[in-house]
Amino acid sequence: MNATSFSVGSANHDQQISMLVTFKVKSEMQDNFKQALLNDLIHAREESGCISMDLFADKADSNTLFFFERWQDQAALDNHFSQPYTQEVLALAETALVSPMQILYLTDLAPLPLEDIKRSVGNEGVDLIVIFEVEDGMQERFQAQFLNSVHYSRLEPGCLAFHVHAVKGGSNTFVLYERWENQAAFDFHLAQPYTQELFESFKATLAKPVEECLIYINDLTLPA
Repeated sequence: MNATSFSVGSANHDQQISMLVTFKVKSEMQDNFKQALLNDLIHAREESGCISMDLFADKADSNTLFFFERWQDQAALDNHFSQPYTQEVLALAETALVSPMQILYLTDLAPLPLEDIKRSVGNEGVDLIVIFEVEDGMQERFQAQFLNSVHYSRLEPGCLAFHVHAVKGGSNTFVLYERWENQAAFDFHLAQPYTQELFESFKATLAKPVEECLIYINDLTLPA
C-alpha cells in the first residue's frame, strides 16, 4: 500500500483535510504497531502542514486504534505519506492488521479557526468518537439539531473539543469527536436540555440506537 491509495483528489491550497483512520490490530502486534503510530505522530506534528494529529485506543477493545488528523491541504497530506516514518506504518500494516485500515475523509460542519483547534496531550479527560448512520431523508434535520448542540456544548467550561463532521462520499454517515475535562464535565453536558433534545431527536433520525454508535476512547497521544 502506498500514499497514492489515500488520495482524495485535487484540492486548493486553503482546503483542509480531516481524517479518521481506524486500525484493527492483531493482539500479538499491538505493542509494535502502537509504537510505530506514536513515532509517526511525533514526527507528523513537526510537519508544517499538520494542524493536529492524535492517537486513541478503543476502551472496549485495545486492539482497535484510531488516528484523528487534520492537514492544511492535499499537498501537506501527500508530503506526510512520503515520509519514512509514515511509510514504516504502511509497511507494518500489511502484516499487523486483522483487516485493511479504514479511512474516513471528513467535512467539518462547524469549523473552528486554526488557533482554536487543540491538540490532545494525554490527560485524564473523557474522549469519545461517535459514528452515526442517519436514516434516508433525515440528514438535514440531523445536521440542524447537531449544529445547535455544537454551539451550546462549546460554551460549557468543561468542553475541550466538540467537532461534528459529514463523511465525504457517505451521505448518511456523520462522525462526532468530543473531549471533556473530566467525567463530571461530561455528566453535566449530558444533563443539559439541548443535549437531551438532541438525544430525543436521534429516535427519529438514526438508523440504530445512539448507544450502539458510541466509542469511548483512551488518549494515547504523548504531550507535544
